[in-house]
Amino acid sequence: MDDPPAQQSLTDEETGDTAARLGRGAIGLAGSIVAALIVLLFITYVTMWFQKPSPRIVGSIERWVYFIGNVVVACYCFPAFKASRRRAFLYLAFAALGFAYGALFTLLFGPRLPAGSSRSQLVLYYGLQHLIQTVGLVLYAAVVSLAREAQRRAIRSNQALQPTGGRSDE
Repeated sequence: MDDPPAQQSLTDEETGDTAARLGRGAIGLAGSIVAALIVLLFITYVTMWFQKPSPRIVGSIERWVYFIGNVVVACYCFPAFKASRRRAFLYLAFAALGFAYGALFTLLFGPRLPAGSSRSQLVLYYGLQHLIQTVGLVLYAAVVSLAREAQRRAIRSNQALQPTGGRSDE
């Protein structure tokens, strides 16, 4: 008599689900570690503000607000893209992440790299920073273009819905 096996092997679907959960878990763990490091960096800045008050505090507070604001925009735009599938939200999210990335490096290294940096390190640092900011601005411009296109489509569809006969408001 052929008895069915006591344990069933995982199906391809269950294996895929397990891999997806592990992938999300790994990304979540990496995100948590990065978030913890950013919180520690913020605590370091706050303690430095109280230990050595100076006018430069305003600049560092501005960089922190810039960084946090862009992270918040990205955190709202990615779910909005997933829900609506509108490309404008995706472009906004990537632009905000790019600007947050630039602000984070400014927070980590300060407005200038350390004095012992070679010319190639300076060129790489500032070149990447400007490239990321330029890409962010291009993505913002794409969002404006998408918004204008959506506005034109809405105007055309409203005009198509209006009856052609009868009185006009002109």
